[in-house]
This record gives sequence, C-alpha cells and structure tokens, in this order.
Amino acid sequence: MTALLFSCKSTQPTANKASDKTVEITFLHVNDVYEISPLEGGKVGGMARVATLRKELLQKNPNTLTVLAGDFLNPALISTFKYEGKSIKGRQMVEAMNAVGFDWVGLGNHEFDLDEADLQKRIDESKFNWLASNALQNKKGVLEPFSKTVDGVKVPFPKTAILSFKNAQGKSVKMGMFSIVLPSNKKDFVYYGDFFESAKNTYDILKNECDFVVGITHINKADDAKLAEMLPDVKLLMGGHDHDNMIETVKGVVIAKADANAKTAYVHTISYNTETKTATIKSDLRKINDSIPQDSAVATVVKKWDDIMDVAIVKAGMDKNDVVAEVTEPLDGRESSMRNGHTNLGDLIAQSMTAAASKPVDCSVFNSGSVRIDDQISGKITQLDIMRILPFGGKIVEVAMKGRLLERILETGLKNKGNGGFLQWDKITHDDAKNEWFINGKLLDVNQDYYVSIPKFMMEGKETNFGYLTYQNPDVIKVTESDEKDINDIRNDVRKVLIAYMKKM
Repeated sequence: MTALLFSCKSTQPTANKASDKTVEITFLHVNDVYEISPLEGGKVGGMARVATLRKELLQKNPNTLTVLAGDFLNPALISTFKYEGKSIKGRQMVEAMNAVGFDWVGLGNHEFDLDEADLQKRIDESKFNWLASNALQNKKGVLEPFSKTVDGVKVPFPKTAILSFKNAQGKSVKMGMFSIVLPSNKKDFVYYGDFFESAKNTYDILKNECDFVVGITHINKADDAKLAEMLPDVKLLMGGHDHDNMIETVKGVVIAKADANAKTAYVHTISYNTETKTATIKSDLRKINDSIPQDSAVATVVKKWDDIMDVAIVKAGMDKNDVVAEVTEPLDGRESSMRNGHTNLGDLIAQSMTAAASKPVDCSVFNSGSVRIDDQISGKITQLDIMRILPFGGKIVEVAMKGRLLERILETGLKNKGNGGFLQWDKITHDDAKNEWFINGKLLDVNQDYYVSIPKFMMEGKETNFGYLTYQNPDVIKVTESDEKDINDIRNDVRKVLIAYMKKM
C-alpha cells in the first residue's frame, strides 16, 4: 500500500514578481554528504554554509524545500569513534542536519552501513522527513515500512508524499514526490523492491492526485536516464550516489546531482502555471565555498563535534597534527578518480602495504572504496589526513594463493570500475589490448603460487562482487595474520601502515 503524506505551506508575498497564475517551488538539493565541516582547509563545503544558503532561498521564496538525496549517515571518520560510551554512527550528521533545517531525505545505500539498532536511533533523532518508495524493513520475514518514533508513536516512512503550495495570491498547486534507492548494500533487515517498478507504481498513483511529480533518487546516473525514459512526465529527478555534479535532460525530465560533501548544491526552481497546467524548471549549480558565510548556530554544532573527534583521536593513540610527510603534487583521493582508474594516492597505499609485509610479496591490492576522503590533498600531510583518507582502518593480511584466484581477483576489480570494488595495486600491470596481467614484470601464471598483501575486509568476501573471496576458497593456500594484541604491528591498521611508509619518504 502506498502511504500519502499531506503537507501544506502557507506563503507570504515573495521578493520575486511571479505571475498571479504561477506558483514557484524551490529545492535546495545536496547528496552524498559525509562531512559536516568544511573541506580543503575550510575553503569548500560545510553544513553551516548550506544553512546560510537555505535561509537566503527561504527569504526569496517561502516555498523552499531542502533535500538530501541519500548517503549521509556513513562513512565519516568521526562515526568510527565513541561518544558518551556509544558509537557515534552518524549522530553528528543528524544533529547538524536538524540544525540546518532539512525538510526531506531519501535513503542511500550507506544508511544501511549502520546496524538496525543504530539506524533506528538516528531516524528517531531526526527532525526531518524520510521518504522511501522501494526500501522496507524486514523483521524476520515480515515486511513493513521503516518508521520514526515521535512522542512514543511509530510514524511509518511514506512511499509517496503530496505537498501543497500557494503563491501570494492564493493560487495553489499539489506536488507529488517519490524516492528510490539502489540495492547495493544487502542487509538482513532491509528489503529492496525493484526501484524501476516501485517508481512506476508510485508515479501511477501520484499522477492522479497532484499537478506534477518529482523524484529523489539514489541510483547510478545510467539508471536515472533509463527511469526518465520510462516516466517522461516526471519533471525532476534529484539524484545521489554519483559524486560529481551533473545535469542532463532526458525525454524532458531534468536529472541533476550535486558534488559530494556539499562542495556544490543544486537550486531548482519549478514554476507551475495554474492556468495552463505546465511547469518549467530552472536549475542553478551553486558553489558552497568561503564566499558564503557560515550560519553561527550550525557552526556551533559543527564545532562541538569537531572537539569530540579531537578527543577521540587522542584516545585512539593518534596525533592529528603530526606531519607525516610533505608533498608537492596533490594526492588524488577523489572517488571519481579512484573508482575508475589508478591514482598516485592509490599507488602510495598499495606500496605501503608491500613495504609492511612480514616477507616479500609478489603484489599488493586493495579496494578503492576504502578511501573516503573524496578530495585532493597536498602540502603537509598529517595523521588526521590519513585518518580521513582511510576512516575504516582495518587489518592487512598476507595470502598465499593460486594464480587462477589472483587472476579472478584482478578481473573482478576491472569489472567493478565505477564502484568501490575497483582495485588499486602495486607490482601489477595490465595489457589492455591483450587482456594480460603481469605480476612484478612477469606474465601471470594461473598455475603458479603467489604471495599477496590484501585487506582482511576483502578476504572476508565483503566487497562488491567478491563474495567468492574467503578463507575457505580452495585456491587459498595460507593466510598469515598479525597478532591483534601486538600494538607494535602496524599491519593491524592500514592507516599506521601508510603513516610509517610516508614518514620514510
């Protein structure tokens, strides 16, 4: 059953001079936001600047909605720490978003990085609305909507929303919304309906109940385009999942995504003519940078959590201000780079894994998705930078394996181009024309044994399309692990591996 949530906004006269017959609705749209603080030395991003832009837009048009199109509860360095005896797990983000005044969010795949209990806590702490058209909670085989507890009452996430808006002259319009997420994060407590089918079903209901429909999507841009072709009467798809800004029109449907971490935001203005029953859309990409003042109330919340993280870093035995190296060429940790090709940062991490091995390895590989900084960094590199690069940490193991398994691993990495399962490596080359692999300069022999340095996370089959890669795989000969109790063995934490290597540069 589709849940309809009715909401109404009354408006005061606006600063613009829209026609008496026109109702304008403004969206402030961001997606894939993992950091509440500004990045690049404070120059870009930051929730306090988003709040300032929101207030500016609301002053111009009270019919303004602030929307986040999925991925905000994880990952972030601070989420890996504890506060008041409990794992933070996105608590800082919800508090910052509440302070900003977000109106609506869609689910992203990273929301389900949290376990069921922690996710429920974050949902209950939120003051914004959640929309979920294809994701349901799986309670031991019983499917029901996720819900937020408000004053002791469970309020289920709607599959659709219908919002009413008026202009200064009292002309009104009804807008429908749906929200879908891709099923890339499989969890026992989550059921994903087919997002194409769910979008079509919700649209078919909404189109008879409102004047026009928009969608919040957290899917690949290719699927956004396919969805637009399926539903050409939808006016706007506010997307996430892809981390670089883009905008295109497919079959008359505007598809837009902003840059991750609120480096940019899209401002969409929909002008609906109540007489002709037509809508026009204007989309402006706004840079979120130091030209925008920081809202003081939100900045206070951000500083609170920055201070909490500082204390946690010290407790973790790290020195955030310790300079581990100084580099002149920017280290490229942008997801658009690392998930589609090899970067100097990827090379550096893989080389550090090779150097840290207990005995010489034939090669080293790791998943690009473990790098989360989504930025380029240069100059003095501190331990805090390393922790932001690799917030999950994680153990590095050494695996003796058959060549045929190594070949399969490398081929899977290539097939994962565009997602976190794309591999970075050391002592490996690939001849694209012949599709041949070379290990330390020699053609890979599927019948030979190889000694490989690799994250334990990958060896547990947890990365995309690597389900076959486990300790029980018959082509795994032996796995050598460090003693977790040995605080001097840097292989217990890839961040310490990278720090040790960079200090020797």
